Amino acid sequence: MNKKLFTLLSVASFLILLLTACSNNANTKSIVDGSALPSANILIEYEITPIPLPKEQAEASMEYSALAWYGNNLILLPQYPEGIDGNRDGFLYAISRESLIDFLENPATQVQIGSIPFDDAGLSKDIIGFEGFEAVVFVEDSVYLTIEARGGNPMKSYLVKGTVVTEEGRISKILLDASSLVELKVQNTSSNASYEALTTDGQYIYAFFEQNGKAQNDHPYAVRLNLDLTNYQEVPLDFINYRLTDATIMNDDGGFWIINYFFPGDTHLRVGEDPISIRYGLGESHQQNEPVERLVKMNFTNGEFVLAEEAPLYLHLLENNEARNWEGLVELDDSGFLIVTDKFPGSILVYIKIK
Repeated sequence: MNKKLFTLLSVASFLILLLTACSNNANTKSIVDGSALPSANILIEYEITPIPLPKEQAEASMEYSALAWYGNNLILLPQYPEGIDGNRDGFLYAISRESLIDFLENPATQVQIGSIPFDDAGLSKDIIGFEGFEAVVFVEDSVYLTIEARGGNPMKSYLVKGTVVTEEGRISKILLDASSLVELKVQNTSSNASYEALTTDGQYIYAFFEQNGKAQNDHPYAVRLNLDLTNYQEVPLDFINYRLTDATIMNDDGGFWIINYFFPGDTHLRVGEDPISIRYGLGESHQQNEPVERLVKMNFTNGEFVLAEEAPLYLHLLENNEARNWEGLVELDDSGFLIVTDKFPGSILVYIKIK
């Protein structure tokens, strides 16, 4: 090859590399955590199907904090079953699986919701700084709930067991047992963080603290207890940014999904890098807005909770950075998920179709 030809080829190669770099730079969008991702790395975002609730149960004051299945009944847990001032009778709410399926097959059908009398055994008045119930899970006729309180320095969190009373196959009431109350050690000094998610494998109850990012929690773990709330153990948990607000029931392989949520007003949860976003990419609206609304898969394996080798499921965001505080999550058969918000931007129950 002569010297002139070599020079021409070198210049051409340089120009190609320069144009490629510029193109990649033009196709890059910044994300909430300050890193950058190529626009080609855009994940599917899932649309939601709202499930209208009756007017009373749709009030923002319901402030739902969790969802769970009891048999074929979807249970909705208000953060304050007796009202934030404790001035009303306590109730949880139930929707049958049949009613939900009927609605999804025919949106003209009205979802039927029932009220379940709830007796908290005086805990809402006896616990100093009581700030409501945050998570719920059922194992046969037993119910388990976490409680958040400002009675510590700065917070306290508890787990309590109760009983589901049925009559002729229908739930007649739920009773808590105050003597079963156990304290769950908070994992940082945040003024508003507690255990917001529960799951179970049928033998143990697992409780998850809501802040597990490396910047907020240098040793995240889940708490494991026997069904009688004894034998307290700490199970290592992978770092995960933002908030963890609810979990589905663990399957036979130890897998389950969590809600992973970021509200831009939570500036203390903002991070420089988010490994999940860097590895898998973001949904389109997530590349252009600050909130993070996604479901993340986790596995219980070798005595630890680890992030699954599976991309997260992103929800299509609202416009103008309006965030929805998703607080409750369950799977609906094999087709998708049901999730619910607290009072921001209102009490919203929705279905996410995956299959």
